[in-house]
Amino acid sequence: MRGEASDREFVAPIVGEPAAVSRLDVARRLTGEFGQPIELRQWWIGALEALDDDRVREIILSVVRQTGKSQLLSTMAISELLTKPGSYTVLMSASSDQATAIFLRKIKRPLERLLKELGMPKGYARFTLRGVEIPSLGSVLELLAANESTAPGRTPTLLLVDEARDVRDETFAALVPSVVGAGGKIVVASSAGAPKGFFYELATNPTEETWLYRSSENDNPHSDKRVLSWLKRRLAVLAPSAARRELDNEFTEGGDDFLPAALIEAAIDDSLVEVQASDAQAFGAADLSRKRDFTTVLVVARMPPRRPEAADHLVVLSIATWDPRQSPTRETDFAEVRAHVAELPQRFRKLQRLLVDEGAEAGSLLPFARAQATLTMIVEGYVGSLVNNAAIWGALAARLHARTLSIPRHERLIAELRSLRQETIGGNPSKWRVVDSTRRLHRDVSLALAVACFAAGDASPEACGAVAGEVQDAEMAPIGRRLSVLGASAARMWPH
Repeated sequence: MRGEASDREFVAPIVGEPAAVSRLDVARRLTGEFGQPIELRQWWIGALEALDDDRVREIILSVVRQTGKSQLLSTMAISELLTKPGSYTVLMSASSDQATAIFLRKIKRPLERLLKELGMPKGYARFTLRGVEIPSLGSVLELLAANESTAPGRTPTLLLVDEARDVRDETFAALVPSVVGAGGKIVVASSAGAPKGFFYELATNPTEETWLYRSSENDNPHSDKRVLSWLKRRLAVLAPSAARRELDNEFTEGGDDFLPAALIEAAIDDSLVEVQASDAQAFGAADLSRKRDFTTVLVVARMPPRRPEAADHLVVLSIATWDPRQSPTRETDFAEVRAHVAELPQRFRKLQRLLVDEGAEAGSLLPFARAQATLTMIVEGYVGSLVNNAAIWGALAARLHARTLSIPRHERLIAELRSLRQETIGGNPSKWRVVDSTRRLHRDVSLALAVACFAAGDASPEACGAVAGEVQDAEMAPIGRRLSVLGASAARMWPH
């Protein structure tokens, strides 16, 4: 894009006279590393304007890879150099190689082309190995690497940090106080990394003096959308965590994904919808939360096997969720949850088990359920111990690996499944837990699914074609489990 100002109007500010043009005038005249025009996208314009907004102290850019953030930071740096007399701009990158590449490709060459186009005299700009000075303006631009011990020569008036996720917290913390204290501004740009560190905290905790732009879309006009689509599909299979960070701009941990993306996709059945009633053998789970997380009640049904080597196939029949943030009281309405659970035995006549976590909110459901004639033999509490959780998540993983589970295309459930990561405890491979790699979704709907799979266990005799006596024994099993909870006196009333 080209500005409307004439060369004469533009040259005036960069020879020391009062500035008559804006940063946008500079940006519109700059070219890319190969001499191509730079297309100013709307968020670029907003970020450039925010540099001159007295209400803004920091600009945070959280965008996907290859969307032009380094080009924008370079444009900001050059515009500061040419329009702010006496300015000292520092552009920091993660490594010395990256700093050198950015300087040569995105600053030195474009700036040389611009000055030549404007007919500026030789020597107007003095270039160093990774810096440039405009003597007539007293302005300096310098590129530093975060992995070097070199510190800025003086306090920067503008600090730009590229790929901030790769810059150490200590390095950033050492520079920021002096910049802000001197009235300077900070621009921090990066694609998402792990949910920790200064960039994560800045991007997720903006203040009134923050100009924040976050996007998971690649709007680079020079990017090949077909290649990006293919790359996203392939990377999602090979390295799901990396795909979410690099291409979806999602803060997520690296490491071992608990469930391969291919298995999750294979389990999705687009034909599945909420089932109002079923006579199939069913199993359910309730994951409860009052204020912070979703409350979920999920039911699966045991169906005939779909694979020759399998004994059965589980299908999700119902998913009900309550988000406390959508409630007027900002708390889960447990009266609604209890009413929903009370209807389950009528909807699913062969509901065998409904497991409820005996955590902090168990009192909101378990006493009620145990007092209902239709639920007392079905509802069971479980303790989320390390051993039990391993068995619960193991039941879900086993089903997905065996291809004996079908789930609906439920947005929240799928997002949670994709974010699960297995984490060892104390360096002991035999002790592990499943965590949310994004630190954003928590494990709500996915945990309810895992518990329901655990409740279903292996195929029952009925599902495997048992004889009548065996079926009766299987149907008595829930009563036996309940009697073991009620005590010996109740067991004597049911001698069989």
